[in-house]
This record gives sequence, structure tokens and C-alpha cells, in this order.
Amino acid sequence: MFFKLILQFIIGLGVGIYGYLVPSYINLAVLQLALNKNTKAIRKTLMIVSLIEIPYCFLCMNGMQWIMQQQILLLVIQWLLVAVLFSLAIYTLYDARKEKKEIALETKELDNKQINKLLAFAIFNPFQLSAWVIWGGYFIEKSWFEWSRVPIFIFSVGASIGVFIILWVYSYAGQKLITYFSSHRKGINYTVAGILFFLTALQVVKNIR
Repeated sequence: MFFKLILQFIIGLGVGIYGYLVPSYINLAVLQLALNKNTKAIRKTLMIVSLIEIPYCFLCMNGMQWIMQQQILLLVIQWLLVAVLFSLAIYTLYDARKEKKEIALETKELDNKQINKLLAFAIFNPFQLSAWVIWGGYFIEKSWFEWSRVPIFIFSVGASIGVFIILWVYSYAGQKLITYFSSHRKGINYTVAGILFFLTALQVVKNIR
């Protein structure tokens, strides 16, 4: 049991890091705060964005316990997961083939209104629920994933810490990450697409067993 809890914490940590790894509105804004040396705003943003992951993750993953008891709904989710993974793989492959422009980062300082807008977006991010439902759908059949409340909370805390770590990395060395993703984006996208196709195939095999 203890090993499972440690495993779920580590997986949560990885999922949290992965969720904010690729440049997006939030981590670019964190980088912009760092460039403007706004230490107080950085600390506030990192704490709020990472802590908000806990209720989002906990509620969505907890809801999977009810879904696991609904056989027809569970079957729909299993095949919906296949469609989502396959769609993401196709989109990532398409995205890799497009010409990429350099990611532009504004150098002007963010005012309090813009910082509050960033925090509001982090708190009421509509993509968080769908993201955690997808992760829940992925872990739902894993025998090593413990679905009681304490392990799910530990997983959620791990995800929160993972988000904090990757956003802190962006605030500390974000410009290098932006440059790396810009210059290696095609290769990264092809790799991610390959992984998504592999996960799609695995899910299909599990569904038809």
C-alpha cells in the first residue's frame, strides 16, 4: 500500500510537470513576470496556479469511482479515450508539419489588472476539467492506481507540486526553454505523436479484450 502511495505521488508529479511543460498562456506570463523581476507576483502566481490543481484533480479523479460502477458509461469512456488519443496524435502530427514562427514574448511589464486576469484564468481554466477527466479515463483501468480518497489526494498534491516545479523552472530559465522548444518543436511533436499513437493502440487492445 505504501509503495502504491509513493507511486501515485510520483505519477502525479510527472503529470503536473507534463501539463505545463509546453509553452502556453500561463507559463509565458510567468516568464514575463520573471523578466520584469516581479518576485512578489511570481510567488503569488505560482502558489495559486499550483494549489488550484488540487481541487480540480481531486474532484475529477474522485468522480471516476462512480463512473467505474456504470458499465455502459465506462465502455463509452474507454472508446472515447481512444478517439481523443488518436485525435491528439493526428493534430500533433499535423502541427509538426507546419512552419513554425518564433514564439514572441512581450517585454512590457504586466500591470495588476493583467496579473489578476492571469490568476482568474488559472482558477477558472475550462481546460482543467477536461484534462483531468482524460487522465482519469487513462488511469481508470490501471490496477496499481488506488482509487480511495487518500491516495487520490496524494496524487493531486503530487500534481500540484509538479505544476509548481515546472512553472518555477520557467520563471528561472524560461527563455532557454522557449528557445529550445522553438528550435526543436518539430522533433518534439513527432515524438509526442508517436507516443500518442502507441497509447491509442494499447487502449484499443485493452478495450477489445
